[in-house]
Amino acid sequence: MKNKIYILILICFITAATKRSFSQNYLSLFGDTSTTWDIIPHGYCDAVVSETIMVDGDTTIGANTYKVISGLKGFIREDTTQGKAWFYDSYNNTEYLVMDLSLNLGDSFNLYNFNNVANPFLVDSVFYVSSKKHVRLNAWTSICGSEEKITFIEGSGTTASFIYHRVLFGSWVYSYMLCQHKNGVKVAGNNLFMDTCYVYSVGIEEYNSDLIAVKVFPNPTFDELTIETINSSSKNLQFSLFNLLGEKIIFQELANKLSTIDVSSLQKGVFFVVVSDGNSNYIQKVIKQ
Repeated sequence: MKNKIYILILICFITAATKRSFSQNYLSLFGDTSTTWDIIPHGYCDAVVSETIMVDGDTTIGANTYKVISGLKGFIREDTTQGKAWFYDSYNNTEYLVMDLSLNLGDSFNLYNFNNVANPFLVDSVFYVSSKKHVRLNAWTSICGSEEKITFIEGSGTTASFIYHRVLFGSWVYSYMLCQHKNGVKVAGNNLFMDTCYVYSVGIEEYNSDLIAVKVFPNPTFDELTIETINSSSKNLQFSLFNLLGEKIIFQELANKLSTIDVSSLQKGVFFVVVSDGNSNYIQKVIKQ
């Protein structure tokens, strides 16, 4: 009788161990104390500008709990058992699967274009780097002639960042993940920009001339910017404000050394101030809250 009991216990133990072996737990996207990503949200040739997004609490939508990502118009949730992550686009009130590590070679994954139509792309490679699973699609991130295939990275997300759905053009998207930090430690880098975590190029001269000394405040701002020109002898200074797409959204002549610009109607985000005298530019990043 005792032998039968021991055998039964052994069978139960082996069965439980076998079930656990088939339950693959992937690394979480999120750190214990902090998680940030440095991303290029829209990498057009005349506007390659990075920004930092971060986990900033939790929220519940329907039956799902998401991480609030400061800097994104949406939220992220994950399933570490399946190796999947979803991005809830709060602008379109739609959830998209943005990462699936359970895919195998030859499987397909849907990317969505501007019309929200699904386009399937095949998995062309599955590999490991530093014990982290990578699933690569036959689809691309394209930024001003630089291209890299979209890859899902265990513990970090997708090389196309999280907001690449609804921006598909052919087989390309224009967003990119530069770096990820967890608990203050860098855990993922990039190839297209030589592993740098900060990129700034808005199609204008990136040079702050000594001939134009400018103070821009407050920064961050809620409703207005004050522009103080200090030592410029030019009477033809011009103020421009660009968004992350490189579009000029405010233009104003600076008639006085102290000018106030109303930005209360702008959405929250990152913008670039350019003060020009016609020969040189002063450039500064500002944040609208």
